[in-house]
Amino acid sequence: MVRKILTILLIIVSSEAAGLFRPGIIRVTQDKFPEDWELTLRKNLKAAEEFRKLGKTAEEAEVLKSIADDYFDLEIYKKAALYYEQASQKTAGKEERILSELYEKAGLSYFNLMLDSVSSIWYQKAVTLSEKAGDDDSSVRCRGQLGIIYSQLGFHDKALAEYEYLTAYYKTENRTRELASAYNQAGILYFRKQETAKAMEMISEAIRISQSGGTDDHFLTEAWSNMAICYQNAGNGKEMFECFSTALKHADASGRTSEAARIQRIMANVYYNNGDNYHAEVYCLSCIESAVSSENFDVLYLCYRDYSDVLESGNDFIKALQYYERYLSLRDSLNYERRLAERYNEDRIAEYETIETRIKNELAEEEIRDLEMKNLRAEAERRENAINLLIKEKELDSLEKERITQSLLLEREKNIARENQERVRSLEQEARIQQLEIDRIAEQERLLRTENQLLETQKRQEEENARKARQIRNMAIFLVVLMVIVAVMILFGLISTRKKNQKLAESKRQIEKINSDLEVTNAEVLRQKEIIEQKNQSITDSIQYARRIQTAVLPPADFIDRWGIENFILFKPKDIVSGDFYWGADKDGKFYLAAADCTGHGVPGAFMSMLGHAFLEEIINTKPADNAATILNLLRDEIINTLRQKGTAGETRDGMDISLVIIDRQAGRLDYAGANNPLYLIREGSLQKHQADHMPIGIHFISFTPFTNNVIEIKTGDYLYLFSDGYADQFGGPKGRKFMYKPFQELLLKNHSLPMNEQMAILEKSFEEWKDGYEQVDDVLVIGIKI
Repeated sequence: MVRKILTILLIIVSSEAAGLFRPGIIRVTQDKFPEDWELTLRKNLKAAEEFRKLGKTAEEAEVLKSIADDYFDLEIYKKAALYYEQASQKTAGKEERILSELYEKAGLSYFNLMLDSVSSIWYQKAVTLSEKAGDDDSSVRCRGQLGIIYSQLGFHDKALAEYEYLTAYYKTENRTRELASAYNQAGILYFRKQETAKAMEMISEAIRISQSGGTDDHFLTEAWSNMAICYQNAGNGKEMFECFSTALKHADASGRTSEAARIQRIMANVYYNNGDNYHAEVYCLSCIESAVSSENFDVLYLCYRDYSDVLESGNDFIKALQYYERYLSLRDSLNYERRLAERYNEDRIAEYETIETRIKNELAEEEIRDLEMKNLRAEAERRENAINLLIKEKELDSLEKERITQSLLLEREKNIARENQERVRSLEQEARIQQLEIDRIAEQERLLRTENQLLETQKRQEEENARKARQIRNMAIFLVVLMVIVAVMILFGLISTRKKNQKLAESKRQIEKINSDLEVTNAEVLRQKEIIEQKNQSITDSIQYARRIQTAVLPPADFIDRWGIENFILFKPKDIVSGDFYWGADKDGKFYLAAADCTGHGVPGAFMSMLGHAFLEEIINTKPADNAATILNLLRDEIINTLRQKGTAGETRDGMDISLVIIDRQAGRLDYAGANNPLYLIREGSLQKHQADHMPIGIHFISFTPFTNNVIEIKTGDYLYLFSDGYADQFGGPKGRKFMYKPFQELLLKNHSLPMNEQMAILEKSFEEWKDGYEQVDDVLVIGIKI
């Protein structure tokens, strides 16, 4: 679980460290259309079409790029990519720098559309052209993006090849900031290839380079986070926490409370999965504070869930439920906002596309109208040319006529008939010319009438629209008046029947309200019941697993048998796990035996019992402890230090009561020390009670007073009893009172001569008979041994 969380963190860090940005669906951009955007788009589309007709591809490509830039600024990347492609097709084979820029813009548009494979193709084209044109800045920029894209696609070797090129270039140019970032990215890629050692080498070099060029808290936050993840993957927990702490310091120094919240959440999860609820709670609270301060709700709602898990594991179920409800509420709110923003952006893009389609249709209609007018003008020019041709023919005929007339003057008498014919033909031609002139004038009048008809049609359309608007308005007024009349009639009808139905309606509303409230209450009760049953099952499963762990840690029930000593151990936990525990050890010919009662029972007591058992093992194996009192003194110090007890007001007084004996059969002696729990010794039919010190193992107002070591001479046939207070404090009997210690002493004394297994059976039977239906109030532990 921890490794999965840290791997996700590494992916996030790698994207931020590279300056990578993809538009998220919850960002609502461009609340309204930019001023004059529609007018600019219309002009650009019209200009592109004119340049296309004129065959000016360079100018057309420039206009298409301008349209693409406008769409890119509006974050409508699909349209931007389309126009960048069209511009590149018009520029192909010409200026290499311009074409490289278009390829790069197309690649970035497809990258923002999450089409990484397509984006990589355009970036590869851009790299080829920029290197051919000698544009190093463009080449390096595109290679950096290719490295990010290959990493996203899982092509780690290709991505590493790009970063190797970049590191060599940045070293030559002495660009330390970019060089550090390239090493960091290479380290991330090696981590993904599961080459942890190589990844740590790369990230360490990135940190060294960054620190050599000054303090870049923003970058060092990411780099130290990545290093922490590598240490975690290598199993070095201490170095991992140190790196996370360093990253957190740099995040605070750079004022990035949002980044601090993310790191604090990861550390909380690590501590939680390591079983350290104290530090997990501290970092959860810090994460919540940082996330609220930075308004980083994506981290905040997850931290609410994590904190709920921590509280649940600490048995604070009410508070855990409160934070789980906060998690659900904030999660649902964020999902709702994302869906709204998604819908808004889809509608916004559709609206832009609708406007562009409308503009294109309007431009097409304008072009059709212009074409029609050109055809009309061409027809008029053709008719005018025909008239001019006829006029020229007439002029030629007149010249010919004069020439013939001069020739006929000599033979007037002979050719008089021909002259008359010529005159007739001339008259006919004049008539034709006049007719053509009349036709030309008529054509002009027809054109004028056509234009007038168009104007009149437009005017009639406007008048028709106005008439329809007046009709609609009149109809609306009529409907409103009619509705008012109907409403008045209905009102009078309601008034007449209202008094009759008022009581019945009120009763009906009350019954419906009660039914509705009952349905809501029942639904809520059922939902809460399901939640509680699920959590109870989860808690029970966890406690059952804790019982297995506690059973595995405690010595087996027959461990005293291996010492050759007759004994019994009566161990009855109140809950699944116990706050009472027994412990023993065999060292240097001496037998160490203890019976302890920790604060509380169940899970809290079980945690304390695990601490007590572990500390006793550590003391007996690593520290010089020559008597029972010394062991208890050392145990008390360990408990106080571990629980950070200071003795301040309001502080919890967690600890334990214990009786501890060291049996030396060869010397015939016994060392005893007790914290609130005494020792019973039965010898020759008489019970001796050895008092314990009246202070616990834990913080106390006399915590610095050492425990008393009691040295007792023992003999063969002596009986020793160590116990907790659970047996004597059990309620039961005919009056529901405690069993008390005096009847407990009498029961031990009466049966001490019996075999040990029979003594335990009598004790257990007496306990169950006394309890007789009452609930067990505490854990029960009684240990008996015969010397």
